[in-house]
Amino acid sequence: MEVTRKNFNEALPLVGASIKKADFLVIDAEFTGLINGRDVSIFDSPQEYYATLYNGSTEFLLIQYGLCAFYWDEKERKYMNDAYNFYLFPGSQRGLEKMFLCQSSSLDFLATQGFDFNKLFREGISYMTEPLETRLRESLLEKQKLYSNDKGTVLIPDENKQQIEDICEKVRMFLKESQDTEMEIDRCNAFIRRLLFQELGIRFKDEVILETKVLENKNRVLKVTRLVAGDDKKCHDTKRKEKEWEEFDQAIGFSKIARMISQSEKLVIGHNMLLDLIHTLNHFFQPLPADYDSFKEFAHCMFPRILDTKYMSSLPPFKDKMNSSVLQHLLFTLSEPPFSLPEIESLEGRGYRRTDDKQHEAGYDAYVTGLCFLAMHAHLTRMRGEEQTRVTQDSALLKPFVNKVFLSKTAHQDSPYINLAGVDPTPSREHVFHLTFPKEWQRNDINHLFSAYGQITVQFLDETSALVALSRRELARTVSKAFVNHKRITLLPFMKYKYISKVQKQFQMDAKPNDALPEETSQKDNEKLNKLRAMQPTKGLESPDLSKISRTRSNSLSSLPKQTSRKRSGEFLVNTAVEEAEPPPKKSENTPNTKPERTNGRRKASESEKEIKDKRKENTGNDLLKDRKKEKVVVEFDSGTKGQCVKAFEESDCWD
Repeated sequence: MEVTRKNFNEALPLVGASIKKADFLVIDAEFTGLINGRDVSIFDSPQEYYATLYNGSTEFLLIQYGLCAFYWDEKERKYMNDAYNFYLFPGSQRGLEKMFLCQSSSLDFLATQGFDFNKLFREGISYMTEPLETRLRESLLEKQKLYSNDKGTVLIPDENKQQIEDICEKVRMFLKESQDTEMEIDRCNAFIRRLLFQELGIRFKDEVILETKVLENKNRVLKVTRLVAGDDKKCHDTKRKEKEWEEFDQAIGFSKIARMISQSEKLVIGHNMLLDLIHTLNHFFQPLPADYDSFKEFAHCMFPRILDTKYMSSLPPFKDKMNSSVLQHLLFTLSEPPFSLPEIESLEGRGYRRTDDKQHEAGYDAYVTGLCFLAMHAHLTRMRGEEQTRVTQDSALLKPFVNKVFLSKTAHQDSPYINLAGVDPTPSREHVFHLTFPKEWQRNDINHLFSAYGQITVQFLDETSALVALSRRELARTVSKAFVNHKRITLLPFMKYKYISKVQKQFQMDAKPNDALPEETSQKDNEKLNKLRAMQPTKGLESPDLSKISRTRSNSLSSLPKQTSRKRSGEFLVNTAVEEAEPPPKKSENTPNTKPERTNGRRKASESEKEIKDKRKENTGNDLLKDRKKEKVVVEFDSGTKGQCVKAFEESDCWD
């Protein structure tokens, strides 16, 4: 059922009834864009993932919302669906004006799918957050208190007196000579209208009713209505207040449905639903908190039971049978053995059927997500040797999947989900390194550099740095030792790189001009800088200022040296054979460099200078290790901690 501003009031009770009778609800949304600025990194922790989306996606607009309620037909012993496709656009009334971002690629994609933008802008349903609703409600109450003439007299400026007198005279002539019931006073600003409300109210108190009227072109005029015999001015004021409250109720709009979903505490399902969840909370409930733990608590409070079908399909027994978890690909896979799609019907005009093909219409995508969920639920039921039954809120089958929101960009790097009701995965990053390389290097140069260590994943940060992950994690220490004396590159363990970046960022935030700093403070800051310098490698290329590293896109690659060129945009997955015959190179100062050395005009250090630097680096590193223990620095990833998400299910999640 398509719902716009025109039929929203008619559809509202139907939606409420559908939510009430549903066993579970499925949602889907369309946006004006996905992310602005820095994209998610494939090595981000769940906390960093959320922080990136919080900073880069909340300014986009949610413009279409799909809701599909699946309910059980006891007579037919199968599920039925009620589906709704809402067009949403924030109201433009006073206090609701909203600025938002658009991403051309997203709008172009929607246009190619037949999205009706005219319907969106002309008939989109309004919505607002709870704090905004409270503020506008209080403002309307204050406004209505001023409807009496006891508003306090405003002195009329000399330059406006003649204009006010002329208009009052026109009203007098209207009442005396005209047979019309109303007249409009235009071409006056808000201040003039305020003065007219005051003066006309005093002079023609029992003869006219005054109100502001908004024309179709959004211009405001003052409407003067004649009171005829038997009219009750108090009754008219009451009707005006009722009309204002009705308009206010319409401005709340779709937020009422979002809150109905929340209050039902039903199982809410989505596919790759993190953005859907973020925008739902941010547009209809409260502005998102910047703090990650507060976000998890907020999301779990509003929607206590959430299931992401993309996460569900990424675990056994589905993972090995899925070539792709894109929604339409997932639907196709689940329609073939060993899976089967259930027969889902709907009342005429109330839902979708499989014969409908309306991809990327939010309501239809919600329906397809529900189909996929029921197919996977049925497969798990058959694996337990049971007959297919209804979905229950406390089903043991669903326990491993509930309240885990899929993180698609980091899934293959052991951070596959946000756990809204518990502790997130804590993956090891001992196999990941920050690599600094010459600017002229191409992608195949990095592939060749690591060719002896198996398949790698590369994510470029800028023209001279990237993050590199080994598929053979056991070779992490070997790689660190092998490249310690390399003259053209520097290699930092991921944990060390993140710590340096964090401390440098904090130092820059706290830094002040030296002439404004007390001597003690300057000395402490110098000590911090010296520690940071000591942590950075002294061999090979100069280490970059990590605080200045920026990235425009997430560029990832799993590859080996057969690739011939490097592109720094988009994501690439290239699987080639690993050269197992070539053993990892041993550490040797005499290992020849296969590429011409680039000195960049720097003088080569003599052997004596080299030895001095090595000793200085070793001593500095020992001192820094002592300082770390003393300061009890807490880093984000513990290289000694085993990833918790490698295991499909914990014992507490067992289906038996």
